[in-house]
Amino acid sequence: MEKIKVCCFCERWESGGIESFLSNVIHRLDLERVQVDIAAACLAGSVFTEPLQRLGVRFFELSGRQRSLVENHRQFLALLRRERYHVVHLNLFQGLALAYAGTARRAGVPVRIAHSHNTGLRKSGTRPLKLLVHNMAKYIFAREATAFWACSREAAGFLFPKGALNRRGYRFIPNGIEVERFRFDPAVREQVRGELGVEGQFVIGHVGRLCDQKNQDFLLEVFAQVKRRRPESRLLLVGEGELLGRLKEKAGELGVAESVIFYGPASRVERLLWAMDVFAFPSRFEGLGIAAVEAQASGTPVAASEFVPDEACAGPIFRRLSLDAGTYAWADALLGACRPADRASCADRVKEAGFDISGVARQLEGCFVSGEMQ
Repeated sequence: MEKIKVCCFCERWESGGIESFLSNVIHRLDLERVQVDIAAACLAGSVFTEPLQRLGVRFFELSGRQRSLVENHRQFLALLRRERYHVVHLNLFQGLALAYAGTARRAGVPVRIAHSHNTGLRKSGTRPLKLLVHNMAKYIFAREATAFWACSREAAGFLFPKGALNRRGYRFIPNGIEVERFRFDPAVREQVRGELGVEGQFVIGHVGRLCDQKNQDFLLEVFAQVKRRRPESRLLLVGEGELLGRLKEKAGELGVAESVIFYGPASRVERLLWAMDVFAFPSRFEGLGIAAVEAQASGTPVAASEFVPDEACAGPIFRRLSLDAGTYAWADALLGACRPADRASCADRVKEAGFDISGVARQLEGCFVSGEMQ
């Protein structure tokens, strides 16, 4: 039987949430039935690339620059025509990227899935203009997709026009994780806390790209409040990004630099989650917030902003509070978080909430093989 050829597209491939989701899914697909390639306008360093290559996944970089739109579409068209894919799975953050569905249509790809992973645009001086372009583009290009997928209701509403959603609906695709991998291990917790030098300390953790969206500058201010009230506290920031230098500088200005661990990216993030006492997630916007789901699976209480969608809540250790509540209220929430008596059992709640990656992978494989269209 002929393999179904799927091209998964990202504007930029790195070590973020979309890459984690795709990696988790691909590792659980029947690769005897489905061949998966990954194409990106820009391929950056990623902890997920080499393991996927070992599975036979091929990576194709377009121009190497996200803003070279004409060249990216030209190269994407050539790739799709050469490889003759049955399915293009577009993993998108903003409306202008929906134009890649039109390129896939011109290449003759019958199934063109637009998958929304986001609910907002990053803060910048040009953000009003980008929002205007985003809103215009989604009305122009959404019709080129044969299926709408989204990780939350808010993400669907952000990327797809309201009229099109009312007519066609969308398929909810949970950002699945390998739940058993995150099940709490107390022995490893103590080992990692020793490696980090945080034995006997109160550890606030965060996992995410160091960028405006994830709002680590606010988290540093919250941590300064926590530190005043509980001096034996540490902040563990896991991730990399363009704001690393600025955040280190701010930690110094707040007088907490020696208590903040800038860990960088991690391939075994579950070990770090087990070492944490509470997880802070003060995002300015989120498509879903896969890191918050992973934290809950690890049994780590989560304090999340109001901009993290409802779908990310998998049980009672998830708490939401407004960013407008301020740093003092956030410090209260983190210091007062109640750890579950049995952290290991939290993985079962996350699995029951539908986040187990094996089920999500079966759902995606069924859609790819059937060529389902909306």
